[in-house]
Amino acid sequence: MKLYKSSLLGILAAGLLCGCTDRFDEMNTNPGTVTEANLKYILPTVQELACHVDATGYYQLADNLYAQKYCQYFANMSTSFPTDRYGYNDSWSEAGFWTPYYLVLKHMKVAKETAAANPDQSNFCQMIRIITAWNTIGMTDCFGDIPYSTAGVGETQNAYDSQESIYRDVFKELTEAAAALQANGGQETCDANNDLIFGGDVQKWIRFANSLRLRYALRIRFVDPAWAQQEGEAALASQLMESNDDNAYITCAATGGYSWGNPLYQICGWSEFAMSEKMYEVLTGLSTVEDPRLPLWFGVTQAYANCIATGASTAGVPKYKGLANGLSVVELGQPENSNTQNSFTWGLQAFPEYNTTGASGNCGNIPVTNVPLKVMTYGEVCQLKAEAALAGWNGAGSAQQNYEDGIRASLADERSFLSDKSLSDTSNDDTYITTGDVAWSSDPNKQLEQIITQKWLALYPSGVEAWAEVRRTGYPEMISVKHSEDPNIDPAQGEFISKIRYIDSERRENAANALSPSLNQGQGDGSTVKVWWHTANGQ
Repeated sequence: MKLYKSSLLGILAAGLLCGCTDRFDEMNTNPGTVTEANLKYILPTVQELACHVDATGYYQLADNLYAQKYCQYFANMSTSFPTDRYGYNDSWSEAGFWTPYYLVLKHMKVAKETAAANPDQSNFCQMIRIITAWNTIGMTDCFGDIPYSTAGVGETQNAYDSQESIYRDVFKELTEAAAALQANGGQETCDANNDLIFGGDVQKWIRFANSLRLRYALRIRFVDPAWAQQEGEAALASQLMESNDDNAYITCAATGGYSWGNPLYQICGWSEFAMSEKMYEVLTGLSTVEDPRLPLWFGVTQAYANCIATGASTAGVPKYKGLANGLSVVELGQPENSNTQNSFTWGLQAFPEYNTTGASGNCGNIPVTNVPLKVMTYGEVCQLKAEAALAGWNGAGSAQQNYEDGIRASLADERSFLSDKSLSDTSNDDTYITTGDVAWSSDPNKQLEQIITQKWLALYPSGVEAWAEVRRTGYPEMISVKHSEDPNIDPAQGEFISKIRYIDSERRENAANALSPSLNQGQGDGSTVKVWWHTANGQ
């Protein structure tokens, strides 16, 4: 792991940006200067914090070392990292999840007060509310009950809100924000310098908010079917994402041929994580042809690339290979698990030269395509509508049509980032969709598995959301980790981690709340505690 000083400075800078309190009138400032910044200048900071754009800080610590391993997109390669074996690291959890969460909440509270005093800035406030709602759900889905309603004001003794109450407030926030954006008409907006996701396009923000509302309605459909249907049908009757043109991606700044922007690609060259065994299984074993996204996301093994570079035979050399999750330190040292024998995230999307020229070694010193960071896509929305149709919700349309449209949208979206479109062969798309276990089933139970598996792929590499869906539905069925450092989880019994425990500073400084046995439906805290919506349907 390479936690550079720049990451620490970024965290400190973010803290300074969040240093403004709600007591603007008491600030000791020069009366001749502006005392309140326009919210459009705060918006990009909130977006970067919420989306964990800080590569070696928030993104690596939270998304990569925890969520992307728990949903089995990736498997650990480093002998120093225990989280893939369910070992807990408090500093990673606090710095990766809790620090940006509190900073985002603080910005949101200031934004609401600022917009109340400056109605002409309402649009920016609504954008902040929507991305805060997205970030908040990700946080509560990982930890269960968390401080929310009274958090973000500098206190340490915050009460914990139930996950159900947080979901209720998030539905309210999304509904009100979309309605306000719709009502604001020609109010001031901004460009891509301030809005890193939609460049100030208000209609896209409205579609994003409504699409999130549908996502979260389905999240709760097994625990509260009536409420889920109410929220879901309201979302379906509103403006949702309609095509890949509405996709939500956050732009990650990058300059020069080797400045990589996207945090996933900033950390991928250290060979600390590889494609998982489960990901390989899904990408190669569902249809009669391999998933067209495989070469876009993952590079050929270094052993295979070296054969290409030297002209040696590739016979017996794996072109692509996935690694088991939860390997011990000893197992990671075995030849078949070495760096040269596994596939890393050096696919055609970001590293075309590595795969097309047989570049020896890893992806270092190879120009990279700056791919933005995924937040939500139309491909996922199609799968949301497919599940809503299975559930019988009004306005959802045809389950099969939505399912197949979602696959095609995902394929097109992932190819859109290629520097050379000829790198990806589209001739097998129809075969992929219409054969094997990808072909639409007549069995409703199998249909749900198909929808969620394709959603899991469409979400990649958004590990927090994918892990939530795995727990909610049980799909795709995860492979038991090889070893668990958590004594409460026995992989041999098919047990998986259900929640990340609360951080030590919360247990120490907010013990009356964080250690309450009433939390999480009377289960308290722990890695085997199931969050509110985690019913018997999920793992």
